[in-house]
Order: sequence, then C-alpha cells, then structure tokens
Amino acid sequence: MGVIKAVIFDLDGVIVDTAKYHYLAWKKLAGELGFEFSAEHNERLKGVSRMRSLEIVLEVGGIEISDSRKLELADKKNQWYLDYINKITPEELLPDVIKLLNWLRGKKIKAGLGSASRNTMRILERLKISELFDAIVDGNLVASAKPDPEVFIECAGRLGVEPEFCVVFEDAVAGVQAAKNAGMIAVGIGNSKTLIQADVVITDFTHLNYDLISGEKSSAGYLLEEAGDDKDLPELNGTRFFTGNGYMGYRGTLEEDGSDKLVANTLAGLYDKVGDAWREPVNAPNGLHTTFLFNDSRPGSDILNKASHLQRLDIRQGLHSRRTVYVCHGKEIIITAERFVSIENVHLIVMKYTVTCGESGKLVIRTGIDGNVWDINGPHLKTIDLKTESGQLIASCMTTEGASVCVGEWVGPLEGTEWKSLVVIDGKSIYREITISAEQGKEYGFYKTVSVFTSNDGMIDTAGAAIENNRRAGMAGYFNLRLRHGQLWQERWLLSDIEIDGDDRAQFFLRYSIYLLLSAAPEHSDNISIPARGLSGQTYKGAIFWDTEIFMMPFFNFNFPSIAKNIIKYRCRTLNGAIKKASEYGYRGAYYAWESQETGDDACTYFNVNDVFSGRPMRTYFRDKQIHISADVAYSIWQYYISTGDDSIFYEGGAEVVLETARFYYSWAYFKKDKDRYEILDVTGPDEYHERVSNNAFTNIMIRHNLEIAIKILDIIKHGNPGYYNELIKKMDFEKDIEPLREMYNKLYIPSPRKQDGLVEQFDGYFKLEDVPLDDLKKRIKIRDEYLGGGNGLAVTTQIIKQADVAVMLHLFSDFFSQDVKKANWDYYEKRTEHGSTLGASIYSLLACKTGEPEKAYPFFMKTASLDITGDYKRYVGDLYIGGTHQAANGGAWMSAVLGFAGLSFGEGYVRVEPALPEKWERISFGFRFRGQSYFIEINKKKIILKGSGENTAPVIFKSGVKSIECLPGNTVEFD
Repeated sequence: MGVIKAVIFDLDGVIVDTAKYHYLAWKKLAGELGFEFSAEHNERLKGVSRMRSLEIVLEVGGIEISDSRKLELADKKNQWYLDYINKITPEELLPDVIKLLNWLRGKKIKAGLGSASRNTMRILERLKISELFDAIVDGNLVASAKPDPEVFIECAGRLGVEPEFCVVFEDAVAGVQAAKNAGMIAVGIGNSKTLIQADVVITDFTHLNYDLISGEKSSAGYLLEEAGDDKDLPELNGTRFFTGNGYMGYRGTLEEDGSDKLVANTLAGLYDKVGDAWREPVNAPNGLHTTFLFNDSRPGSDILNKASHLQRLDIRQGLHSRRTVYVCHGKEIIITAERFVSIENVHLIVMKYTVTCGESGKLVIRTGIDGNVWDINGPHLKTIDLKTESGQLIASCMTTEGASVCVGEWVGPLEGTEWKSLVVIDGKSIYREITISAEQGKEYGFYKTVSVFTSNDGMIDTAGAAIENNRRAGMAGYFNLRLRHGQLWQERWLLSDIEIDGDDRAQFFLRYSIYLLLSAAPEHSDNISIPARGLSGQTYKGAIFWDTEIFMMPFFNFNFPSIAKNIIKYRCRTLNGAIKKASEYGYRGAYYAWESQETGDDACTYFNVNDVFSGRPMRTYFRDKQIHISADVAYSIWQYYISTGDDSIFYEGGAEVVLETARFYYSWAYFKKDKDRYEILDVTGPDEYHERVSNNAFTNIMIRHNLEIAIKILDIIKHGNPGYYNELIKKMDFEKDIEPLREMYNKLYIPSPRKQDGLVEQFDGYFKLEDVPLDDLKKRIKIRDEYLGGGNGLAVTTQIIKQADVAVMLHLFSDFFSQDVKKANWDYYEKRTEHGSTLGASIYSLLACKTGEPEKAYPFFMKTASLDITGDYKRYVGDLYIGGTHQAANGGAWMSAVLGFAGLSFGEGYVRVEPALPEKWERISFGFRFRGQSYFIEINKKKIILKGSGENTAPVIFKSGVKSIECLPGNTVEFD
C-alpha cells in the first residue's frame, strides 16, 4: 500500500443517518403485516439491497409471498422511505463530514461515494453536497449488493485510481467485507466489536486523524525534531526519542547503533539478577539493527561521509523517523527509516527502511537481531539460541533466573526491490545480508516486523508465538499496521490532549509529558505498573516507587480510569510481598517495597549510593525507613474511588490493601503516654537527605489519612456487601484491630503550623539544624557528584533538603491549611530545597498556584515539563547512573497544568475549579472524566466554560469561588 489517492464513502450511517428512516419504513411495513420488527432485527439489513432486506424482514415475520407481492411491498416501503428523506436537511449530516470532504479536496485526494441505495442522488441533493464528490456510484449503476465489491470497484474506476490506493468508510459488516474484497483499506464507522474485519474502526469522523490518510507528519505542536548528529549525546537522544507501549520500550537510538550507544528494548515486568549485582529489567535483543555498505564502503568512512541528519518523533502518531544523507564521490545516498512500537499489538515493533543511491552500485544491507545487549548490571541473557524458522530470524534467550525471551524478525521487500539474501550468524547476533544492484535514483528498502514474547506471557513456545505474530502482521501490511497504531494514538489524544493558547513551548512540553506517560502505561495488563524511569532502560532497577501513586495516578484517574485501575491492581497483586516485608522487620500489616518489582518484594538495597571519596557503598535508609510508601498506595486507592466512583476496586483487593497498610502503621506507631498521643518515630520522609527522623509531618498526615479511609472503607463494604465484609474480616482476623485503629486515628500527632509564622516543622528538631543558604552549602562541595545525604553528607546537619517534603503535604491536603500557611511554607522551604530530585519542581508549581501566584509557579512548571527534552537533570548520584525518562515529572507537569493553573480538584461528589493562569496563557482547554461522566473545560482570562457530554448519565456539581452549578448531561455551564 502506497500513498492514499482516493477515499470512498458509503452513504447511510457514514454521510447521513438515513438508516433510521429505513428502519421506520420497514417497521411500519412489518406492523401492517402483523408482526414486530425490532432494532436488533434491523442490524441484519445494513449494507444489503432493498429486495434482500425485504426477504430478511419476511423471514423475521415467518411470511412467504409471491415475487409480484414482494415487488409491491418493496415499492410501498420505498415510498414511505422517500417521504421521510424528502424532509432531510444539511443539518442532518453526520459530524465533520463537510470538514473531511473539504480537507480531501484541499489535499487533492479524490472523493467518491459508493452506496447500494437507489435514492443516493435524491439524498445528496437534499444535503447539498453532490459537488464535493468526484464520482458517485449507487444501486442504479451496479447489479450486485455488498459484500460483493462491485460498487467500490466501479467507483474506483470512475475515480481513475487503483483499488489498492483507496480507503473506504463503511458502517456495515457487509460494506466492510465489500471493501476488503475489493482490495481496499476499510475504515469502519461505529462499533469495533461488530466491524471486526475493518482495518480501523472509529466512532465518527471527529475521531479520525486526517494525517494518517494523507501520510503527512503531524503539526509542529506534536513534533520533536533534531537536525545534526551530536555524537556526544547518545544517552539523551535515546531518552528524548523514546517509543513504547507499556509492554516494552525502545530507546530513541538509530538503527545502526549498538550497545555502546545505549540501545535498549526494555521489557516491562521481567527482571533478572546476576550474581551480587542489582536485580533489574531485562533488555531484549535488538531486532531492528540495520547497517549498510555501498560499493564496500561503510558510513563514517573517508569515502562515505554524513552530510545531514534529521531525527523526528511524532508524538501524536507515536512514530519515530529519521532521514540521513551521506555523500559518496559527490553523490548522495539517502537513508530513511520510520518505526513504531505498536499499541494495538503490544508484542510488535514495526519498521520501514529505505535507501536511495545517487549513483548506481552495489548496495549491501545487513539487518537482523543484535544480541549484544546493553545492560547496567548484566549480562542477563545467559544463553542465546539463533536460528531461522518459517523464513524468520529467531533469537531465543534464557535469563540467569531461567525466564525465556524470544525475538522473532520478519522482513518483506518494498515494491520494486529485488535482492539476494543470505543469513549470517555473527557471535550473539543473526542477520540477513541483502545484496542489491542499485540503480541511480531508485528507492530500495524493506518493511520489518519484530515480535517479542517472554515466559511472562504464559506460554511455553515463545518462538512459535513470535513467528505467528509476525506472520499475521506481515499479512496485514505496513500501511495497515501504521494506520491502526496511529488511530489508536489519536483516540488517546482525544481523551487527554490539552490545548494552551499563547505559549507554544509550554504546549509542546506538556504534550510530550503526556506522551511519555502513555508510552509506559500498562493498558494491557494489571500485573505491572509504571517504573520511575518508565521503560527507557534499567535505571533504578525498573522499580515502582511512590512516584506512581502520587505523581502519575492523577493523570490516569482524570483521563484513563481503566489504566488507573490496572495500576492499583498491581499493588493489590503484590500485597503479599508487602506483608512479607512488614513481617521481616517485625511488624504486622503491609509495608510496601520502596522499590517494587513484579512480586512486591523490595529490590531496594541497604547500600544505594557510593561514596565518591572512598568508592565504598554508603548505608542508606530508603528501604527500611520510608514507611510513607504504604500510605501512598492507600491514598491512590481512595483517590481513584473518589474520582471514578468505582467501588469495585475495594472488592478486588483494594479494601484489603488499605486495611493491611493501616494495620502496619498501628504496629509501627509509638504511644507516648505522657502526651496521650501516637507518634511516628525513626522514619525517612520525601526529603531523603535527612534519614531516621521522628514525626515527619508528611508521613504522619499520610498515616492519619490511611487510618481514616480504612475506617470509611470498612463502612462502605459493610453496608454495600455484608457477606464480603464478614469474609474479609474473618480472613484478615481484623475485628480486634478496628477499635485500635479508630483510637490511633483520633490520637495521632500531626505537626501543626507555628502560631508566630505559620511554618510546619518538617520533622522533630528540623528548625534546630544549621540554617545555611543553599549557595553557601554548595561551596563546601569538594567533588561534583558527592551525595549530600546519608550518614555524613553535607546537607545532613543543615536545613537544606533534597526535594519537596512539607510542600507535598500542603499540596495533597490543601483544604486543611490556610492560604497564609501554604505561602509561608512555600517561601521558607523552596529556598532550602536543593532539587536533587526531579519531583520537587512540580510540587512547588502546584503550591504556588494554590496560593494564587501563577507567575511564581510557571518556572517550576517549565522545568518539570521540559527536563526530558533539555536533559536538565542529574544523570548520576555518586557514580551511579540514573538517566532515562522521568514519568513522575511528566505526571507532575500534567498536575501543574490541570490541578494547578486550571485549578481542578475533586471532592466526594463534586469538582472544584479555581484557575490561576500564567500571564502568557490566553486559554487552556481539555477533557476529563469524573465519576464515569465526561466533560470538556475551557478557561480563559474572563470565564470558565464546562460542557457535559451528551452521553453522560448523571449530573455533577461544579464549584468555583462561592458559586455552585449542577451540570446535566449534554449541558454547558459557565462561571464568570
């Protein structure tokens, strides 16, 4: 399939909904004949001829009549139908039909109409759109009904376009079959469960990404481009141009790159440990590796020099591409490649690669599977078995822990490419060596599919699965695979895009942040979550931290609640690991892993940082003292419930998680009799520079919240499902814990703002530490990468903190604190924050918005939103590499925009909107979901406009200032 040259539309259900008039006419006829004809029966009539429709109607009624009588009834029904359609007006055109037809004309893509209806011209005249079609074929011009392809083939012929270059829009099963029978691309309009043979299914034209039809790149607001080839930044470019689908992530390296350039295809949820090294995710062999020789010269040699290079990431389509020009004896050799990690088929990576030579010569392309894998703490692939099977290259691997990983590769030539090939095994790699007698100016190349399966996928024959997956993908063809992938990304953007007027840089940075969140999201599984560095490599052991619950979950709650639920289910599935950890430390309940992998066991070691002076590992207390992680998990479960109204999560493990985490805190807490209160001692808060402190304000308030929601959830499930409640209490032996939890909730010490200045002390004794300015502390640093925390770090005896701590508390529990308290603590703590983590900037942005200071918030938002593009973040702690994407910062950027500048927050049954737009933002708009209802919000300098979807089923109360308005389904409300 090449470039689309023509688009053919069906009429009924695609251009206009005349199907309802057909149904009314057939229903009326059935009534006269003495039987009921339902909407369900009517589904059988879609796309078939009038006489065949009559036969189906008669079958429903169990009536047999003569042929002459059939003609009479058909004419009668048609007259009723004509009476209906004679009243049609252009207002009945389906959404965006005119917009699409005009766009096609502007792009010089021909438009045709192919319909079985004999009333097509009459309807088009009523709709006043006849002139927008270059060819019209209806039931008066063809003899065969769909699924016979006659109507579409005839239309393509009249358009002067070969069928393979046509796309058909159809709403009927028979019509989709007709398009496929004609050898055309079929785009279904309607229900994907019904139109299963369609190449792509969309709800209506408002959901269509037009660029996928024209083959063009997206607009600038969705493009990351870099010209030139900076050889010093392979790590940063690998991060910037990342593509992924939640199952695997492929770094944004070039096809010819090897492990020295940090190429990685990182697999979600598959971990391995080698010797005493850290356990980390497994990187699969690289199935995209491709190099070339021209007349025996390789790129980079004196003969074959790089003249120009452009690398692009189209985040709207989830598509990576490059164009590189080499010069050989004054003649250009142009390399292009585009690839995507499929979100339709999570096991699949697809690539198109082309070479165009400026002179004739011998072109040799080597493409295959590179088994020389980059690992931080590897090698993880203990064995690699290389072979060919069914015309595919196969690399079957076994990890140190005994897991299987299989990469299968299939290659097909571009049309017009003829080659000779042989298979070469080179050490740990297997390649096809393709030889082409290249002609001057002719494009050569191939399509490639790469399938990855592991033993985590629940199958023994991973090689067989990869071979079959590639076979199916190869049959679908590159264009179809790209179309489906791009349209699925379009559907994601329709749910999550945010438009900002007046600030193009902020607009792109925010979209890029959303793209990275979605690229790592476990849409396909509830067995995994999102690691701190997404799937961009093995950094931080591929572990899941508190980042996911506190910084990423709000985005998914508002836009993709099903993904949010998957993330929570991961925590439910790893509860046993949390219970095991608590028991190991001598406590009851669930103590979640600081660094969680697939089982919930803690991957965090006791020695996480190396001393740059001695080179020795330093003891840290991340694993054993950051107890707030369990409350963070409980918090995210409650936030999911409040935002979605979905209490099923409680019965699917969520209630047990919250109760076990609450029980853990009761087990940990210390009751101080002389003060009649519970205290939380010997912990580490979000500021990791100060370890083993007591009564960390953030930790204490999170624990109280955990206790509070445990009590609420007990009440919810007791009244909602008494049987489940009784079984759970018995299973957990929890009855004896209920009253102690209530007591602890009422008596837990929460550090409060000081009366004189409103400051909340971060932990006991914090204000007694040396109050040194940050710049002065930095002057004490002797080695650039020395760690400021730990036992002897420079910050330990000072008030300098690593990242937001009290500020996180003020953000999460904003309603508990006055504006003056929030402002006082922002001013005090921000200047003492070293920002040794990428998490803090978004929190300070959010808090500044909540104090009505958007200009103060804006720089922190920009720092958060841009860091994965600018590379303005730490790549090392001590001598430990920590590079990669920053999904928590990506989530923080979204929170800053939506919860901060737009001012959205939600309570139990309502949404509050208190905007604080930066000066340069003229407008912000986006969609979101709340308790199963969909809304679109637009905020400018003068008003707030909220539109409820017509498909909503219940009203929601919106609040702004002192005003409260109920928004009914399909209604629009405004706040001045």
